[in-house]
Amino acid sequence: MSDLKLVTGKSNMREIFTEFLAYSNLSLTALFSQFFDSKGYSPIQIGILMAISPTFSLLANPFWFSLSRKKSAPGILGLMTFIAAMVVWGIYLSSSFVLSFISVSAVAFFIASLIPIAESIVVPSLYIKGRRFDRVRLFGTVGYASTALLSSFLVEISFSSIFILSSVALLLLSVISRGYPSRSATVNNERTGSGRLPGTFIVMLAVGVTSITIGAFGSTFFPVLTRELGFDLSAAGLGYSLMAFSEVPFLFFADRLLVKFGNFKIMLFGLFLTGLRWVLTSLVDSFPLFMALQSLHGLNYVIVYYSVFNYIHFKLPGDVALKAQAIYWMSTMGISYLLGSVAGGFLVDAFGLKTVYFSLGMSGMMLSVVFTVMLIHTAKRFRPIS
Repeated sequence: MSDLKLVTGKSNMREIFTEFLAYSNLSLTALFSQFFDSKGYSPIQIGILMAISPTFSLLANPFWFSLSRKKSAPGILGLMTFIAAMVVWGIYLSSSFVLSFISVSAVAFFIASLIPIAESIVVPSLYIKGRRFDRVRLFGTVGYASTALLSSFLVEISFSSIFILSSVALLLLSVISRGYPSRSATVNNERTGSGRLPGTFIVMLAVGVTSITIGAFGSTFFPVLTRELGFDLSAAGLGYSLMAFSEVPFLFFADRLLVKFGNFKIMLFGLFLTGLRWVLTSLVDSFPLFMALQSLHGLNYVIVYYSVFNYIHFKLPGDVALKAQAIYWMSTMGISYLLGSVAGGFLVDAFGLKTVYFSLGMSGMMLSVVFTVMLIHTAKRFRPIS
């Protein structure tokens, strides 16, 4: 029964709610592109607005991580989420592209690092309790999926529902953050290293950035694609919900799969399926088939994300892990989404939405083959990539 009580040392309910609410808010910010599309903004404008948060993460991650090390990380999380819950309404009330740009920038400063900071608190907390992260992270997926599903119906009534749900999730996170100890030990604080990032991590980071960039483009313009195909307003939210729920099977067996096949091989599989998913998506216009293809998401982003995340926290020394974590989040949440949104917007404007989906999908599939050949070629000489 102690597992069900927040006050006990062995409970993981606090961490579960943190993941649930953090990813719930993420699903709502993903729908901002649909909100901007409804206001008549062009693909380039939508791409720029959706790239603001990734761009800010390049600056915000070092800032908030540095501040959380000097102060209390849970306290910083509470501050970020409380202010963001208020500021997010500026986006809804903006009446022009310029005002939207300013409002999104203000919100991005506080939420661009939300998940990295939250999980930098959750993982050590679970480690101290002897609990597994994959099962708790699963509730982040449930939060993302259930919120996306709910918002898919509510947007047909009013887009204000997105902002109401976002404010609620952020305020609840602010309250929950107060339950964490003011200081948390790092996951691998009992091990130290040279401070240098291993070559394995650099290669995995390259694969991760490639895969997540392609995935970021597809996710950013997914609501625009559903509108272009003539689907209902609810289609985008339904799609996001299905994407998230499709992560659940992998998260149930994540640790076992990584042990059996290795982090790098799992990542390559995820990159290939990311490309395959967008290639097939660009070729269909049947709503049931279109939605069914989005179930491949469970073998896309979460595989890449979890493979690198697992490697950082459980195979690197504590001092190196902190550096690797900051670089990973800056690269994937920053560079990947910046390229996927901004460059994607220009490509869509120049070549058309479906053409870009197809081309980037093919690029992902071909690059996965190239990386696989490299892995096979170096397997006998280097054994560190796993």
